[in-house]
Amino acid sequence: MTAAKPTLRPILFPDDASRQRHFWRLIGPRLQALPWLAALWLGGSGARGDGDRWSSVDLHLLVAEEAELLMTESRLCALLDELFSDGWSHFGLQSLGHTTFFAAITHARLPAAANTGGVLFRLHWTTPDDLAIHRAWHGPLHLLFVRDDLPDEQRAFLTAPTATLHKGEAGAVQAGLTAFWQLLAHLPAAINREEHLAAASLLNSVRSVLTDLVVALNGATRPASLARINPFLGPAQREAFEKTLRHSANDTESWIGQAVALIVLYRWYAPQLVEMYRLDHPQRLEETVLALLCVEIPGWPARITTA
Repeated sequence: MTAAKPTLRPILFPDDASRQRHFWRLIGPRLQALPWLAALWLGGSGARGDGDRWSSVDLHLLVAEEAELLMTESRLCALLDELFSDGWSHFGLQSLGHTTFFAAITHARLPAAANTGGVLFRLHWTTPDDLAIHRAWHGPLHLLFVRDDLPDEQRAFLTAPTATLHKGEAGAVQAGLTAFWQLLAHLPAAINREEHLAAASLLNSVRSVLTDLVVALNGATRPASLARINPFLGPAQREAFEKTLRHSANDTESWIGQAVALIVLYRWYAPQLVEMYRLDHPQRLEETVLALLCVEIPGWPARITTA
């Protein structure tokens, strides 16, 4: 008698995420049938439990040791061509954290109904030798399929509990404190050249650095998500950052207002980070950059006070 296949578990997406659920109904059984698949799991927001109808689907594949050479990009592409009759777009092959992956989106049937729009997805694959590092790098997982004969050591890596978010790292925080001022040092050039696009891009980078620092103050590292920040900040923190976005025109006064608002936030949070992670505050760098801003940007305030 042939042994029954292990059950394929459902993905953790809410009922209104019909596109993601339809995507899984198509791809899940087909992946499970691959002879070289040892395990399959969901990562990202789907594993953290905060997935919604706008989330991407992050699937991780463990390639069976004896079939490692059979796992190729071309094989996966052929499988996706077979599954998605309306087509899909490949965003390129990448390597990160002892895993190979590519990002893609399924094509929508036109005119696109709500349940047939494209789904952003990533397929990661790794090998038994790199499983422990892959597991540590990519955070929480929701196990979807495990082969019955998976070795106990590999099974233990996949079933061990893990924190939803990685802890903040002192080295990254120290680098962020420095990067904040290094980026602001370029602001006079952008403003005086009337490079409004450059000024906006620069201040967005400063805001992103400061956001990561505040998430570190909350005890975590922000996941690499392009469309999710709110869950990693407290309500007051989020409101403070959103206020730095408000400006009425692309002029010097507007850029100064945004920069000063970010500096006020930095001065509130930086001392707490220095104490929490036992770091050295880049005081000389801060003083040097503030002096540069004051001299080179017309209308820059002579003194910035923190409430």
